[in-house]
Amino acid sequence: MTVSLASTLGLLLCLAPALFHAVEIYRPLWARWMVNWVLPVFAPGLPRPSKALTHGDQIAMLDAALDAAPKDKAPVGADYIFLMLFEQRQGALAFLAVAAGVVYGLTLPLADRHALHFVFGIMALLFALVNANPAGVPFLGHHPRMSRNGRNVGLVFAPFWAAVAGLNGWAFAG
Repeated sequence: MTVSLASTLGLLLCLAPALFHAVEIYRPLWARWMVNWVLPVFAPGLPRPSKALTHGDQIAMLDAALDAAPKDKAPVGADYIFLMLFEQRQGALAFLAVAAGVVYGLTLPLADRHALHFVFGIMALLFALVNANPAGVPFLGHHPRMSRNGRNVGLVFAPFWAAVAGLNGWAFAG
């Protein structure tokens, strides 16, 4: 593989998060599309409409979380729910910014892509570590509510992101 091909692949593979999460900028609850139609594949299995969360289900779950907060801490509980959804939107915006950087980077000559490969290589390495945690690497932190599909996602995407980090590292060094 040439450095040029490693560069192009390293950049293109960084588009994956934006392709799956960009809609969450507009509506953070549209993350249910991932939960309903993508995560079941990691079970492994097929998505089933009868098991799919609806918008109403999500609102009921959020309301239940708000109702579970101690009464004297209800405003803080509401802020916590707000912050989770707000940060989800910010994360989707960051993925969109990465996608814009990828598209821009692909227009540049190879020698001018080094800064993008540095940033995207670090991003991919950190993504690999975060995905390795649900896959069972304990020293990387603790996810308090791990699902079976979440663990399987980690098993698949830890090596994916490690490969993306390697491609970007190779392109950066080249």
